[in-house]
Amino acid sequence: MKHNDSHAHPDDVPAEALHATPEGTVDVTGTPPKYHVDFDEKSLKKQKFTASFVAPTAGALFRLFGRYQVLGEEHIPPSGQPAIFVAYHASYLDPILIGLTLWYRGRLPHYLAKSPLFTGVLGAGLKAIGQIPVLRDSVHAGGSLVYAKAALEGGQSIVIYPQGTLTKDPDLWPQASKSGAARLALSTGAPLIPIAHWGLDKSMPVGAKIPKPRPQDTLRIAFGPAIDYSDLDGLTTANARTLTNRVTSHIAAELAALRGEEMPERFRADYRPAAGHTEGDTA
Repeated sequence: MKHNDSHAHPDDVPAEALHATPEGTVDVTGTPPKYHVDFDEKSLKKQKFTASFVAPTAGALFRLFGRYQVLGEEHIPPSGQPAIFVAYHASYLDPILIGLTLWYRGRLPHYLAKSPLFTGVLGAGLKAIGQIPVLRDSVHAGGSLVYAKAALEGGQSIVIYPQGTLTKDPDLWPQASKSGAARLALSTGAPLIPIAHWGLDKSMPVGAKIPKPRPQDTLRIAFGPAIDYSDLDGLTTANARTLTNRVTSHIAAELAALRGEEMPERFRADYRPAAGHTEGDTA
């Protein structure tokens, strides 16, 4: 089976959803896409009920690729509080790893996923657990942000892969991020939590078409402290650009700690550690 970025995995909000006004502010309103997603109490209850059946099966299958160790879980906001999780993307398996980790810590993750996924049996399943489609046409481009904001207003978790695709960096460092997560945070004030992981490069590295079972492996996933953007006042194009770069650097910092390596110099200028947390900390 051939994988490609048009139908495989969660992606960032498209650039078309960014609209600068004459004052330099950004309009994140948009026409909701044709796939309707609800985050009212009744709908969330149904989504969680469905997920309660999906998660054990997914977890049992994922065990083929190793056990996983979670670091920094104290940085996961309590259930009922909004959160935007910005994640490193280096394997087609990592959405499962991240999703299971959050689910078993009281959070139902709502991924922003490319709209071609929302067809057939897979599409029905994604809709049943409240995932959010990203459309790329200019009419509906901002709709995913509308739904993401609605989820956050309901105290839910949004997961975005800021780089928008599997990393193509030869050393598996994160690539430059797109601005969707930053714009969403600046428009809502929700915390941005960086996620990195390491170990899936052995079972399903970039370019692999079929995963290789490695039940003996130990995978590691790290949650960093919320990214500080208190210095950025309001949703402007400049602030979105600054925060976007900061997101990339914080994901890189968590990844460096997991790998036991120095963070590359190119990420350092935008790194803004939280109080009491230094580069290399994963807990």
